Amino acid sequence: MKANDIVWLAYKGLISRKAIAILAIIAVLIGVASVTILVAFTQGVSQSILSIVESLGPKTILVLPARGEVLTQATIVSLESLPDIEAVYPVVSGFGTINIEGQSMGVTIVGINNLSALLGQILLTSGTVYPPVATPEAVIGSQVSNPLPGVFITPGDTITVQIGRDESVPIEVVGVLSPSGANPLSNSETSIFLPLSEAMAILNRTTYSEIIIEADSVNNVNTVATLIQDIYGNEISVITVQQLINTVSTITGGFSFLLISVASISLFVGAIGIMGIMLSRVYQRTREIGIMKTVGLTTKDVLLVFLTESGIIGLLGGIAGILVGLIGTSFFDIISSFANSSPNSGGAGFGRGFGRGASSISAFTFKPIISIEAIVIALAVAIVVSLVAGIYPAWKASKLTVIEAIRRD
Repeated sequence: MKANDIVWLAYKGLISRKAIAILAIIAVLIGVASVTILVAFTQGVSQSILSIVESLGPKTILVLPARGEVLTQATIVSLESLPDIEAVYPVVSGFGTINIEGQSMGVTIVGINNLSALLGQILLTSGTVYPPVATPEAVIGSQVSNPLPGVFITPGDTITVQIGRDESVPIEVVGVLSPSGANPLSNSETSIFLPLSEAMAILNRTTYSEIIIEADSVNNVNTVATLIQDIYGNEISVITVQQLINTVSTITGGFSFLLISVASISLFVGAIGIMGIMLSRVYQRTREIGIMKTVGLTTKDVLLVFLTESGIIGLLGGIAGILVGLIGTSFFDIISSFANSSPNSGGAGFGRGFGRGASSISAFTFKPIISIEAIVIALAVAIVVSLVAGIYPAWKASKLTVIEAIRRD
């Protein structure tokens, strides 16, 4: 029997009982749409986080104190003397409060001379970056610049930061960061960035919170990290950007697998539904099957007709599920863009935790990503699941004898 005849018979069988066919298609649609949306979300989150980490540069190495140890000027001098190191940037951080129109807002005070070493690419809404000299000039995050609706702090303004209970420090704003989202090393949205020596004086610190090192080349990053770890042992923790990328990839990959596994349950339920529906159709069409065999269809032809019906259900359900998934992710993207454009809008938090005392969290935004590969895989899975679900009903139909099929009501 020709392939087009088999497809035609399968199609006629489906439209003869439209309600049952539509229910089976909806079962597949729900599973495929769920998987498509979750894949788009996890890929979008993963890509956003990785792009944030990669913005620090592949030559960056982060040194943190461990086991109650401290990072001192002697540590800086020692690190600067090591080979294959291009630059060493100590960082100090602490917490403070600003009062705006009677309302307080927790901020993070961060001192570093080279702001790009901490934030990667520096995007300013207005103003400039402070010079690396001891001066009370600051670059502030977007939420600090807009602490309340209708209240804006711009370059040239002076803000008073309260340190502890009694000490207040006036700081001149010279630049405002754009709301570029989260950063793995700093909660930049609610931070006030100052020259290192000025921040140390304000916070009354003599030691550093962390040290950012830039190797002279990408090829020497692991060598430098290993050398530093060998010298200081358990006194410090050494983390490279590549290690951060690998960690993020592992975490997002596991999270993605978990979500997709949960969403796949709906596909499994859909497969059971298809099997039940196809079995009921076999029992409803026993006389029709007998007529098919009477007019010359073989056992293989009947098997292929019912399998083709399952395949059509999977194809239509898969296409509809992908369309629903695309619409769902687009709708989320529109809502997310609208929310992020609103004043003082927030998002999912991400960062190492500089802003412990902050009243708001650095905004983390992402765009759902649907790749062609994901669409093809989702469609293929829908068809395969439907075919597998239809194997037993198709086999059951093909094994009916002509006499048994015609005699059965």
